[in-house]
Amino acid sequence: MDDHRRKIITNEIKYWKQNRMLPEHYCDFLLNLYTEGSLEADSARRKMPNRTKGFLGLILIGLLSLSVFLFYFTELSLFLQTALIIFFGMTTLSAAFYMFRKSFFDLIPLLTAALLLLITSVQAAEIIFPDHPVILYIVAGLNCLLWITVGMKWKLVSFKLSGVIGVIVLLITIFI
Repeated sequence: MDDHRRKIITNEIKYWKQNRMLPEHYCDFLLNLYTEGSLEADSARRKMPNRTKGFLGLILIGLLSLSVFLFYFTELSLFLQTALIIFFGMTTLSAAFYMFRKSFFDLIPLLTAALLLLITSVQAAEIIFPDHPVILYIVAGLNCLLWITVGMKWKLVSFKLSGVIGVIVLLITIFI
């Protein structure tokens, strides 16, 4: 096969891999097949742990821990709680979208954003409707349905499983 045709095919396979049109191991196999194994050093170097990814994950876990501490163990004003939760939410969502666009899809920002959304919505339901537990059940159920939807869309088993377990626990809580 001539070099021009081989380059076109490898570029197409790289595009499939980047946009997740085929599973990564299929693309690696095809790339090794068409390049006769010359891309192994490149793929091994890319799979090394990324320091920014780990650092970003550590920051997001710290934000989640800080938000749990601030909302459940301190007495902050409603305005300050709202400002902090908006800041934490925007930070985690922007980190999740950044990591998704850079194609090093990691679960830490998504899990952090999902848990922060759950904490925020439950806290808001408790503050706005203090004597209505039905609203709290609805908010928790909507969070679980959102997790199931995200799991189905991005094919994340952890989100599907968390959503289903959350719905089951919620139904047990309501009816028992």
